[in-house]
Formats: sequence, C-alpha cells, structure tokens
Amino acid sequence: MKNKEKKEVKVMDVVFIILGCVFALLFMVFLLPVLGYVLNIGNITGMIFCAAMMFLTFGHRYVEKAAGVLRASAAGKALLIAVAAVFALGIVYVGFLTSLIIGADKTAPAQGSTVIVLGCQVRGTYPSLMLRQRIGAAARYLEEHPDAVCIVSGGKGDDEQISEAECMFENLVSLGISPDRIYMEDKSVNTVENIAFSKKIIEEHRLSTDTAIVTDIFHEYRASRIVKNAELGYGSVPAEVSWYLLPTFYVRELIAITATFVGLA
Repeated sequence: MKNKEKKEVKVMDVVFIILGCVFALLFMVFLLPVLGYVLNIGNITGMIFCAAMMFLTFGHRYVEKAAGVLRASAAGKALLIAVAAVFALGIVYVGFLTSLIIGADKTAPAQGSTVIVLGCQVRGTYPSLMLRQRIGAAARYLEEHPDAVCIVSGGKGDDEQISEAECMFENLVSLGISPDRIYMEDKSVNTVENIAFSKKIIEEHRLSTDTAIVTDIFHEYRASRIVKNAELGYGSVPAEVSWYLLPTFYVRELIAITATFVGLA
C-alpha cells in the first residue's frame, strides 16, 4: 500500500513539474512583446498569472501544507472553498468571453458591405506590424470584392508623423487598390470615434450601412458592439495576429470587454 502511495506521489510530482514548465514557457511568451516595446495590461496580467501558477506548481508541496493548515479550521475550509469557487467561475467566465470573441470573428459581412479599416499605431510614417496585418486583410477583401468601397479610419497621435488613415490609404494604394474606392476618416482617436465618424461618411456618400470591419481577431467582438450601437450592420474581416502577440492582446481584450460590461469603457 505504501509503495502504491509513493508511486502516486511521484506521478503527481511529475505532473506538477510539467505544468510548471508549461506556465514558465507561457510566461516567456508574455514577456516576448516587451522586447519589442509592447507593454500593456495584457502581458503584465499574463506574467503575474503565470508567475503565480509557477509558484503553485513548482512549490505545490508548500501549497499543500498551507492548505492542510487551513483545512483544520472552519474558517480556513470556507476560505479554500471560496478560492476554488472564484477560480472555477473565472475559468467559466473566460470561456464565455472567448466564445463571444470567436462568434464575432465568424460573422460574415453582408453582400455589398462598406469596408471600415480600424486604425492602429503608426511608427513615424510606417504602419506597425498589427496595422500592416489589418491593411493586408483589407486589401485581400477588396480584391475579392471589386465593387466594395473602403473607409480607412484613424487619427494622428502625438508620436505619429502622419495619421493612421493616411498611412492605410497610401499602403492600400501601393497594394493596387484604386484611390477612388477609399475614403479617409482621419480625426478619430478610439474605436467609438472610428465608427461614429465613419458613419458620417457613410451617410454623406450614401454608402451601404452594412459594414465589414477590418481589425484584429480578438478586437472584433468589441467592435461589433460599437457598430450595432451605431445602428449599422456588422460583418467581420479579421486580420491575422502574430503568434507571440496573440496571448498578450487576448488577455488585454478580456479585460477591455469586462470593463465594457461594467461601464468603465
């Protein structure tokens, strides 16, 4: 019996070591964007979570001892149950938000939709990596739908030499998209203004009120809420995201969606 228990303990030790290594690798993935000067609430939260999980897995013996002490009292048992419940609810909630993100991403645009490309950072006069990917997604969609017109939406930040709209316009033209098919909205500073100011262009030029929103995969759900609130039709044209950026911006988006739910954004 004792030998069986020892084997079970050894197996669990191996399992915890493997889990610890997985979280260590994930920690490095969240750290990678920092090397490219991307530091936001997404990778900060991700690194903190991974560090905590590394402690729980690599130091599971200490955690088990602490849990044993807590189980000795009614208050300790209640605390452990509360922590377990919060953790379980957190997993369910993240799964729910992920389903919303995936659902928005899979919403195909209606025929004849007006394409709206949401802006992203410009480095000097050149598009950042994520903006290049949005431009590429927009160009492919416009090539596949030769009758579609496009609104490039994004103002000029203090650290940008040209507006995001101008940068997108120039790059789309260089990719073979006729300038006659592109409208520029270069005053907006966030997604709400992207859609609001683009709606004015749609109304002024009598364009289709059905839209094809070009943005990152993880951003489509929040964009869809804003589009629907503006009483426009919504469809998704998701841009690819580099693998090492996806976890950071996925976590950031989970936080942003939660802030939207509670009225903080």
